[in-house]
Amino acid sequence: MKYLILLFTCLQLQAELDLTLPETDFNYVQIKKDSLLIQDSINKRLRFIDIKKEPSKKTLTIYYILNAVDVTSSYYMTKNHPNIKEANFLLPDKPSAAEFLLQKSITTSIIGANLEDSQVVLVNWVLVGVILKNLYMYNTACKTLPNYHHVTGQNLNPC
Repeated sequence: MKYLILLFTCLQLQAELDLTLPETDFNYVQIKKDSLLIQDSINKRLRFIDIKKEPSKKTLTIYYILNAVDVTSSYYMTKNHPNIKEANFLLPDKPSAAEFLLQKSITTSIIGANLEDSQVVLVNWVLVGVILKNLYMYNTACKTLPNYHHVTGQNLNPC
């Protein structure tokens, strides 16, 4: 019975409330100014160099995707292959996922914020080359140690 009274009370209150929004005109000039200010603050993040030609959103998206593919594949390859070591001098031979992510997130953000459009395109092509080289090395490197011998003394390393 209490719930029925509560339901009727709510329905009566809802009928008395006016939930329509007032008609307001949008100030498109102010919206444009605000969007330019927001874009300007995004462009100046971690920026140390004056950029004349901003990279396009598409170019930066490709840059970040390629970096994600690079860090993911590098982590997988160094973790799952005994003879592959990380070549980046900022990292140890067999870095952990946290070390990869920390290093990549810092360097990728700073580099991406301080390059012009043509420079980001060049870096993207270099990243594609690095990823392809890593895949080639992973597929062609010996999976056994170089001096892997059988008990009889026979070298069992196919490489």
